[in-house]
Order: sequence, then C-alpha cells, then structure tokens
Amino acid sequence: MFVLELIVILIVSVTISNVLSHFVPDVPVSLFQIAIGLILSLAFGVFIEIDSHWFMLLFVAPLLYNDAWRFPKHELWELRGPILGNAIILVLLTTLVGGFFIHILMPQLPKSVAIALAAVVSPTDPVAVQAIARRVKLPTNVLHIVSGESLINDASGLVSFNTAIKATVAGTFLLGHAIGNFFWMTLIGLMVGLVVGSIVNWLRDLFDRFGLNDVVFHTVVTLLAPFLIYWVAEDVFHASGVIAVVAGAILTKILNDQHIDARSPEISVTSIRTWEIFVYLLNGTIFVLLGIELPPALVAVAQNSQMNTGYAIFYGVAVWFIVFAIRTFWAYGNQVVLYFKNKTTKPAFKTAVTSGLTGVRGAVTMAAVMTVPTVINDGTAFPQRELLVFVAAIVVIMSLLVATIMLPVMTKERSSHDFTQPQTLDATEDDADNKKPKMTESQARIFAIQVGIQTLREQQRTENRAIIYELITRKQGTIAHIKRQLIGDTSGYTRADDSELQLIGLAAQRERLQQLLVKEKISPLTFSSQSRRLERLENLIKEDVHYQFSTQWFTILMHRFFRSIRIWFSDETSEKIRAETSLSVRETSKAAISALSAHMEKYNGDTITHRVERQNAYNLIVTYRYRIENEKHPDTPEQRELDDKLRMDLELKALNAQRETVQNLYEQKLITRQAGINIRQFINFSETAALAGKDES
Repeated sequence: MFVLELIVILIVSVTISNVLSHFVPDVPVSLFQIAIGLILSLAFGVFIEIDSHWFMLLFVAPLLYNDAWRFPKHELWELRGPILGNAIILVLLTTLVGGFFIHILMPQLPKSVAIALAAVVSPTDPVAVQAIARRVKLPTNVLHIVSGESLINDASGLVSFNTAIKATVAGTFLLGHAIGNFFWMTLIGLMVGLVVGSIVNWLRDLFDRFGLNDVVFHTVVTLLAPFLIYWVAEDVFHASGVIAVVAGAILTKILNDQHIDARSPEISVTSIRTWEIFVYLLNGTIFVLLGIELPPALVAVAQNSQMNTGYAIFYGVAVWFIVFAIRTFWAYGNQVVLYFKNKTTKPAFKTAVTSGLTGVRGAVTMAAVMTVPTVINDGTAFPQRELLVFVAAIVVIMSLLVATIMLPVMTKERSSHDFTQPQTLDATEDDADNKKPKMTESQARIFAIQVGIQTLREQQRTENRAIIYELITRKQGTIAHIKRQLIGDTSGYTRADDSELQLIGLAAQRERLQQLLVKEKISPLTFSSQSRRLERLENLIKEDVHYQFSTQWFTILMHRFFRSIRIWFSDETSEKIRAETSLSVRETSKAAISALSAHMEKYNGDTITHRVERQNAYNLIVTYRYRIENEKHPDTPEQRELDDKLRMDLELKALNAQRETVQNLYEQKLITRQAGINIRQFINFSETAALAGKDES
C-alpha cells in the first residue's frame, strides 16, 4: 500500500510542478520539482530508499530509449563532427581531466569516485536546454549540437561512470583493466542492443502478418522494449545496458521509418503520445526524488565527514565550474580549428561561453548518481557516497540556475521560435524562401476553422440544424481559446466589449422570464430556478471568467440535485417543470437574439472594432439558436443514433475543408512549412477524436 501511495504522491507532485511552471514560465520546471521534493522531505518526512539496479532499469533505460528514438537524423549527420566530438571526446576529457581536478579539490574522494563524479555530470540534458530556448534565441547550430550530442554522451558518460563505480566496488582501479572493461561493456552492449532490438521488431512484423494490428498491443510492446533490452544486456551478458538501449532504439527507429506505410498511422501516433506522457512523468519524478534525497544526503555528509553545509555547497559549485570551464574551452578550441581549416568565422569566446552554458545537467545525471551502491565488496560503506550524491545534485541545480539567468544575458535576444506547438529540430530555418510569411500559425488556424464553420453553414438543413449549431458553437469556442492565447493580438477589441454583449443577452432573458411568470406560463419554482441560472452566468461575466452557456459540471450536478429536491417537496410534477423549463429556455433565447440584433443595428461603421463586435454578437446568436434547436430536438435512442452519424459526417466535411485551406495557404506562401505541419497535425487529431469508438462495419 505504501508503494501505491508513494506513486500517487510523486505523480501529483509532477502535476503541481507543471501547473506552477505554466504561471512562472521563466523558471525551469525542474527547479519547481526539486522544491516540491524538498517540501515533501522537510515538511512531511518523506524518505525513499532507492535500489540502484531497479532505478537504472525503471528510469534510465526508458529515458535513453526515448531520446535515441527521437534522434535528429539530418542534423546528426550534417553536424556529425562536432556532435561526436562533444559526445565522446569531450565526455572522456571531462571524465579524466575533471576527475583529476575534483580529486585535488576534494582529496577525501578516492580517485575512482572523483572520476565517477566527473563522468556522471558530463552528459547534457536537451530537454532543459530546449525549455530555456523557449525564452531566448540560441544559435541554431548550438541547439542542434546539444540535442544531438545528448543522445550519445548519455551512453558514453554512463559507461564511464559505471566503469568507475565498479572499480570502486571492487576496491582496485587498474587503468588497463578499466579500459578493457570499458570496451567489453561498449561492444557487447552494442551487439545486444542490435540483436534484441531486431528480435523485437521481427516479432512485431510477424504479428502484423498474422493480422494482430491492435494499437494497445503494439504500444505496450514499444514500452516494454527498453526494459527487455536493458535487462538482457546487464543481467545476462554483464554489458552496458545503456549502450544496448540506445542502439536498440536507433535500430527500431530506422526500421520503423522504412516500414512507415505498412504500419497503422494510429499505432505510430498512439505510441508517440504514450511515450510523451511516460517520459514526462519519469523526468519529473526524478527531480522530485532529487529534492527528497537532498536533506538526508546533506545530513549524512555533515555527520560522516564532519563537513558543514557551506563547504558541501562550495564543492558543488566548484565542480560545476570545472565542468563548465572544460566545455567552454573545448568549444573555443573547436572554433579555432574550424577557423584555420575553413577561414570563415573568427573564433568568439562569447559563443564558446554560450555553448558552455547550454551544458545543462538533468534527469539522466540524477538517475545515474542515485544508483550508487551503499556498500562495496568488502562489506564497508561506499566511500563518500552521500557527498557524491549531494555534489552531483548541486551541479544539476547550478547548471539550471546559471543557464536560466545567464543565457538571456549572453544572447540578448528573445526567442523567435514558436513553441506553442511541438517542434522538430529542423523547423527553425526550414523556410528560407518564405522570407516573411503573411500569417502566423495561430491566425492560419483560426482562418481554417472559420472556413470549416462556413462549410457547416452550407450543409445546414431542417433535419440537421441542431447539430450544425452545436458544431459551430464548438468551433467558435476553439477560436476563442486560440485568441485568448495570442499575446497582444486583441484586434482593437477587449474582453469588456464581449462582456457587454453577454450582459445585453442576459438582461433580455431576465425581462422575458419575468413576462412568462406574469402571464402564468411558468410557475414560481421554474422562475426561481432559471433566475438563479442567469445570476450565476452574470457573476461569471463580471468576475472576468471565460463565459460559457453551461457552467462547470459539478455546479450543474448540484443545481439539478437541489432542484429535484425542491420539485419533490412542491406540488408540481416533474413533467410540468421540465416543459416549463424547456419553454423558458426557448423564449429567453429568442429574446436574447432579438436584443443582440437590435443592438448591432446601431453600428453601421466598418472599423475593425465594429467588425469584431458583429462577429462576436453573431457567435452569441448562434449559441442561443443552438439552445433553441436543442430543446426542440427529439431525444430518443433512434434519434441519438441518427444524430451521431450526422454529427460525424458533418465534422469530417468541415475538417476536410480545413485541411484543404491549410494546403492552399502553404502553396500561396502565406504560412511556413512547419506551421502547416502543426495545423494539419491538429486537424488529424480532431479527426481521430471524431472517429474514436466509431465502428461502421
């Protein structure tokens, strides 16, 4: 039971951190997750004993598999020199040179432990870098190199780390033995990854040939693949599970790309989205665990080494600076070599410092350092384990903080990338011929939805009027949602103007409701119920909350519950109240439509404000018409089945119109290629949602 409670606590913590990051986007979400972990440890006494083998299997294996699966083929090839140099040579240089300086800085650390510390802080975290790149404009080649090297330096850094840890556990550190062990773990791990990855893909293809194309089955197989590959490499062949997982993922990616047409697109989309959720939870959980582990580690450092907190933090900052300096001078040296080779751009130390700052450490570093065993082969405690974990954690936090603060200062330019939608690594400079597209992605998305609305209007008939109004109302809500996300694009129209239209409609509804009561067409009970509904809507408008004609589900549920109690205690029948309520909805909606139409007749101008106000008034009128048609529409099982079919057909026609519109906009060079891809992806997801659960066989 404790394990289940712990899992729930960690997931809730990750979710809360994401909410906080949404409101404070300038702070990396990882820092919020660490802070939440600290609160759990200090305030609630949460403590987790981590098993190193299981931690590597559950966290490191899937994270590396996901990174390798998404490796950028084009950039990896075009920048293969700098990427491989950073991923292999720089990691080994950081491990050996950094380990030497760390041992001088902290003589209480054995040489093998100092090397292990240098190795574990050498891999970079592309997720953290891309999160920072949302706010600042990093050089494109720097962003691509960091993203590419991270796929390989995770493997090289962790193999070096595991080699040093095993030498510490064995009690001896022989350079020749360490090098031999390094190559054994690398080569055998590579072979295991390729073989097991091939077997997994062969089995998937075999199941496909037998007609087993179940989406859930293939997704589960994809999720299990990294665990299987890692287990075989580590437990069966005692090789590097890290190398095996990376090799297996890259092979799987290549094979899948070759058979992309043979496998169901639904399987690909579902697998990608499932992995995104899975990796999101794993990344966040690691940093929450880091926050939980920090206080016990600091206490253990102070007790075991008689070191105060200030010295421990100083060591962490110093180790970060050593790693940062090595990366910076390496980057500057690469610039010098390229200058003498190509005689192009002169070396710039500022660019080298920027490259050094992008070496942010993250989830893989923390996942690995938490796997350090507590005892060695002779039964004694692992030397300075708590200091090792604490210093690595400080390095991770320092790299995040310094990059967050200094990168905007170094670049002095805000990011021009559109991170509102998923980006591909080649999307930043993909439209050289489109010097300045005339429409942003959000504007093009709104325009395409408006074309879909017009298509629905053209399909309107008497029998489908209620469904047409329903679909139009939904699409208008999507447009409103997109507009609320636009920064500084109010088009001369404010939320107060929209609220004025809503209040005009509510005033007309109240007046008509009063008339119905005076004419005794509705009972006082119905009048009271509808009046409270209008009052709640008015409060939402005045509180500047996004106005909708239906409030939250919980409010609706409670309102209906208490209304049922009032009906039960009154002399009225449910059928009579239901009929009066339907009459009230229809009549008040008609009154609101008349009031809005009369209000708009006052404005004959053609300014932007007037055009936007007329459009918003029309949107409200459509919503009122939908309420009227919905009350008149019969609600029987046969009619609901017919409505579902009509709704799906109409939705698909509107989505096809949106898809054609996006293609036309791209062909006219009004939007970028990546914007077109993002919008079409959104349309495809909408189509999938419309077809979900539908079986027309």
